[in-house]
Amino acid sequence: MPIKIDLHVHTYHSADCSAGLEEIIAHSRRRGLDGIAITDHDTVEGALKFLEIDCDGLIIIPGIEVSTVAGHILGINITSPIPAGLPVEETVRRIHDAGGIAVAAHPSAVYKKGIGINEEIASQGIDAVEGINSSVFPFFLLTYLSRRLASRTGLPQIGGSDSHTPETVGLAYTIIENVGKDAEVEEIINAIKEGRCIPHGRPFPWRVRIRRLYGD
Repeated sequence: MPIKIDLHVHTYHSADCSAGLEEIIAHSRRRGLDGIAITDHDTVEGALKFLEIDCDGLIIIPGIEVSTVAGHILGINITSPIPAGLPVEETVRRIHDAGGIAVAAHPSAVYKKGIGINEEIASQGIDAVEGINSSVFPFFLLTYLSRRLASRTGLPQIGGSDSHTPETVGLAYTIIENVGKDAEVEEIINAIKEGRCIPHGRPFPWRVRIRRLYGD
């Protein structure tokens, strides 16, 4: 039976996010998610907090969104910090050494500091591409470019909301195939590496974009 996981969620441990843990859990349940990956900017503190609390049966995958010199990379299944400001190859190596997988976050989004749509990422050790990210704009064009990059490099694709507010959790997600709701995190990570994952999702509503733009 497949499971549904949002693989890119931020908490208040990211400077540009105010979402609390309980709010995120509640909205994850409303969206019908089986799990979430906590990927705060350059810190694992949010992920570690989630691992300490009762998450109402949600699968919690610890992670981080690392700021490399070339752009952002998600480290999925990471519980130790990865320094910001390193080259892509070194960041990927450290993610792998920590037992995680490295995902090109919103690679086609310039203003969100994606690492770009250069097919050389396949030779840099990247394990997967975030093919769908709800926060990017223009959503349909950038989604097309990110998914085309994954197709051309032969890398698996994931989906994540890149949520910075509780209401956007689960707007994009990844269907993980051939694992159950009681799957261990390692099983999920292996499924992604093997390409047993399908991204789904839609963009942030306009009201959310406007509110974030004006800081309300």
